[in-house]
Amino acid sequence: MNLLNRLTVKSLLMNKKRTTATIIGIMLSVALITAVAGVFFSGVASLIKWESNRKGNFHVVFRNVLVSDVSDFENNRKIEGVYLSEHIGYAEIKESANSSKPYAHIMSFSEEALKNLLAKLTEGRLPQNENEILIPTHLKTNGRINYKVGDTVRLDVGKRVNEYGELKQNDSYSDENPERIIDADTREYTIVGVMKRPSYHIEDFSAPGYTFITLLDEQNLTGSVDVYTRYTKEGLKNFLKVTANILGVDADIYEKIHSNQLFTQEEYERYTEEFGKAKYTFASNNNLIILENNPLEIGGAGALTTTAVIVGLIIIFTSVFCIRNSFDISITEKTKQYGMLRSVGATKKQIRKNVLYEAFILGVIGIPMGILLGFLATFFLLAVSNLLMSEMLSGADEIKLELIFEFSWAAVLLAVLSGALTIYLSSIKSAIKAGKVSPIESIRSNKEITNKKLKTPGIIKKIFGVCGEISFKNLKRNRKKHRTTVISILVSVASFVALTSFVSFAFDYAANRVKEYDYDVGVFLGRRNKDAYTQVLETLKLEDVEKYSVIRTESLQIHNVKYSDQYKALEKESHIYYGTKGYADIIAVGDAEYRDFVKKIGINYEEVKDKAILMDTNSMQYYNTRLKKTVTSLIKEFGYEKGNIISGTLSISKSKITDETTDETATLTKDFSIEVACVTTEKPLGTGRKNSSFLLVSDEVYDSKVLEYDQAVNVFYKSNNPDKLQDEIDVLLQNYGIQAYNVSEEARNMENFFTLLAIFLYGFIVVISLIGITNVFNTITASVNLRKREFATLKSIGMTKKEFNRMIRLESIFTGMKSLIFGLPIGLGLSYLIHFFLLKESGTPYNAPITAVIISVAVVFLLIAAIMKYSISKTNKQNTIETIRNENI
Repeated sequence: MNLLNRLTVKSLLMNKKRTTATIIGIMLSVALITAVAGVFFSGVASLIKWESNRKGNFHVVFRNVLVSDVSDFENNRKIEGVYLSEHIGYAEIKESANSSKPYAHIMSFSEEALKNLLAKLTEGRLPQNENEILIPTHLKTNGRINYKVGDTVRLDVGKRVNEYGELKQNDSYSDENPERIIDADTREYTIVGVMKRPSYHIEDFSAPGYTFITLLDEQNLTGSVDVYTRYTKEGLKNFLKVTANILGVDADIYEKIHSNQLFTQEEYERYTEEFGKAKYTFASNNNLIILENNPLEIGGAGALTTTAVIVGLIIIFTSVFCIRNSFDISITEKTKQYGMLRSVGATKKQIRKNVLYEAFILGVIGIPMGILLGFLATFFLLAVSNLLMSEMLSGADEIKLELIFEFSWAAVLLAVLSGALTIYLSSIKSAIKAGKVSPIESIRSNKEITNKKLKTPGIIKKIFGVCGEISFKNLKRNRKKHRTTVISILVSVASFVALTSFVSFAFDYAANRVKEYDYDVGVFLGRRNKDAYTQVLETLKLEDVEKYSVIRTESLQIHNVKYSDQYKALEKESHIYYGTKGYADIIAVGDAEYRDFVKKIGINYEEVKDKAILMDTNSMQYYNTRLKKTVTSLIKEFGYEKGNIISGTLSISKSKITDETTDETATLTKDFSIEVACVTTEKPLGTGRKNSSFLLVSDEVYDSKVLEYDQAVNVFYKSNNPDKLQDEIDVLLQNYGIQAYNVSEEARNMENFFTLLAIFLYGFIVVISLIGITNVFNTITASVNLRKREFATLKSIGMTKKEFNRMIRLESIFTGMKSLIFGLPIGLGLSYLIHFFLLKESGTPYNAPITAVIISVAVVFLLIAAIMKYSISKTNKQNTIETIRNENI
């Protein structure tokens, strides 16, 4: 180690506090980069695992492959895994509560297929022979069949056929074409396990059979099987050509069509002809292919990448600025030392290398510590994410997305490179500056002396006196160091205000979304089957129901339309002519809710039961020619008043209500007119999310003037125990394939999501702030240390301790005020931009983040005061005469 390098190491050891603060800044910067990269790579790995568990760990499945052709797949060098499955047959299960899934679909899987294609087991084990089976969880939750592990079931397994021939899993069940099971063979199976619902490649949602899976006897295969393949890395890169070769079609034309390239009609016709020659039908596991090939093509991963890049750039920019200040301080402290080295022969290049060597030592220490801290932060964030998001990432019968921690060397490399880049950019300017040090000026220390007369505003002296004037001049004299402190605080304040307001906006948005749902639980009856409707009405009697509305809706085309002035102005502004006919829904909410609602708005039921209440608010989306963009406005649409008559035409195309089923359809057009009882913006239960004008009528009016044909019915409930009510409703409606929708559960899920977002953003704020704090600490302590002789001189000419402390406090106040004067407007501006671009269209109003501003002001002054107090306490302990006599800093 040469002399300059030994001096660098000694200098770092002698200035332990500054060295430690710089290492902490580097460590935090690298930790944040590592955490962002770690979250990204862990996220991609989690998506790959989720797709593999949910749909199967395969790339392409080829169907109806002759057993004699299976060896072609096994010997293909572009394929690393081959998994076989076989269709055995169907068996009727009369206990099924789902009328559209009356069968068990028996399949057999090879051992490798059981390991790679099945969803996660929830109970038991995999089958080990042809007499053991797995059953899916939705057999119980959807079919209401409560088979258990250990039960023995006897099934009459055969072919499912109708008058047109044999039916498969992609042929949904229908009463219109009667079907039956033929060639049935009674088989007995022991249930050894329960699995999550199979992927749609195995059982589509419209499939007529619940999938039961047993072990495939590979030694006695006959006929055809489905072959699930997993390509090698090389095969995956060219999976379109590999797939085309397996199918026996032209690879070039196949790749051109499936890679979304431009093609001619002639090429498409050629492709159709080629595809007709394909040896097999097939399906691709596209998301898994993309994730393993190029995850940036997936929408979610692409957004995650964009976010990671933006956050990374912010981190590097902030860190470069803050860490560079440490090197500037180091050079200022060692200016005389560099001058003496230059005077005895050190070259500019050697001085520059000396500064870069210092940066290298700090990096060697700070980067590994930052990587370790970053991975610990990633692990913690993923654990918290799983805790908060576990209930909202999928349905009860589906595979949940569980975020897994993935150690990635790519993340380490990225962190090392970004850390090295940050340190290099931080130190290179300081290194160049150090190399330009003039030996004579640095030894005489006259470069820091300015002959420029510093002016102070008169108001400063009037308010703060001589101490204020000295403080103000000190800041102007040390402009560069002062600017560094100001910018460090400014970045932290602006980040805190902007990101805190974003979190606040997110929770406000979630709250507003929940408010739109003025109910807790909903049931949606798409077609009013009489038996199902009768059972729905029974749910209204449950003890956990506080209020309910039974909503029926029909559309009215208004002939005597009367638009409001506001609506006409919008029409004029957007240059769109809406015509002389308007539209409004006619809604009935059930007798109980209707009576409660008219009482709530102060109207007597007898006065309005034969009339309509007009809810006149409409969310209109239109092109604003002035702003040159599409905007949304909530306006008063109509100009009707109390006593006006609204007339128009009802056009109803529904299924007739009969005593049996609802198969017959008809279209009815009839005239309709009604008097407006009042106009209001209040809404009854269940209509809170409706952003268009509508006419509320009593059940008497609806039944006599509107309802002649079957209608869809929505039932909405208010409850003090929504989760329990949901379970009770599901039990009552289980035979009709109808399930309740729990809004409170969605609200919890949304809140958990935004909580997770808040954890990430606040973590980002904390780390950026810590980097800024270390920079402020470095700057202020070094500044105070460099000004020891100045302070000693002031004390020697009569400045008292009280005056001295007042001067320092005023410097702190001026620094804090300047930081806040610039930082707060920037933060508020960013806050508004975030709201404008992300949340304005949602209707969430902008509220200035006053709380964040108050916290920022308090923390800034407390921070600067604490650091100043610490630095001055050291200065006060020094001997004034010895400090003045000491020429070495």
